[in-house]
Amino acid sequence: MNLGFLSLVVAVVTTFPSNSYGKEPLSCSSYARCNELGTAALKNGRVDEAIELFKQQAALAEVADIDLYMKAERTRSHAPYTLAVPAYNNLALAYFKKHDYLWARAWAHVALRWDKNNNAALFNLRKIEQALGRWHWPETAAGEYIQYAGRGTWQSIVVEPASAGNIEFDFSGMWWGFNVDAPSGIGDLSAIVPIHEDQAEYSTREFTEKECRISIKFSADKLEVKQTGEAFDCGFGHNVTADGTFERISSKPER
Repeated sequence: MNLGFLSLVVAVVTTFPSNSYGKEPLSCSSYARCNELGTAALKNGRVDEAIELFKQQAALAEVADIDLYMKAERTRSHAPYTLAVPAYNNLALAYFKKHDYLWARAWAHVALRWDKNNNAALFNLRKIEQALGRWHWPETAAGEYIQYAGRGTWQSIVVEPASAGNIEFDFSGMWWGFNVDAPSGIGDLSAIVPIHEDQAEYSTREFTEKECRISIKFSADKLEVKQTGEAFDCGFGHNVTADGTFERISSKPER
């Protein structure tokens, strides 16, 4: 893939699940109720309303998963999101019905992350891949890439063309702690670095004596980001990281 020279803008999608759709309140106080209302909205063709309700379902189900996890006094660092998997599947289906297949694909992957053999997620993904059968990934890396952050929210990397030899990237991240209503850690980083052979790298010792290095590898449908150094080494808040895979959900950069 010939990427040429790019401008990379990294930001987090911090729009939390809404309590309203248009002028009508979306009221659901439990993940079961959100599922019920969202399913009814989807059945009646109100896809955007269903999506907002299913995002609330995901957030509430994740909290319920954490409650069960903590009551069991387990020692793993992350609670398995089992109650939330149906919400992720609902979102994959809703975005599929909206013909937004890249968002649908991303939500199906979240479901499979927690249950790799989940029949509904595998079925949804097969339908999504069939719909994407005629899709050709752009030759340019310009577009938007996302990584799931929890509670129905996503981190996002937006890529757009720029001048020769360098890219600019601005990162804004967040981390959700257990049983909280807002992110427990946030972080921002801005830098201009060169790009070569579909790769870019940032390095600093500005924040601590240890090095923070962020390496970005571009490919057609995703970005692979590797962070070396802890959150504080990069100037981020508690547990915030840019590390991992960011899936493409758009071929058009949107700030």
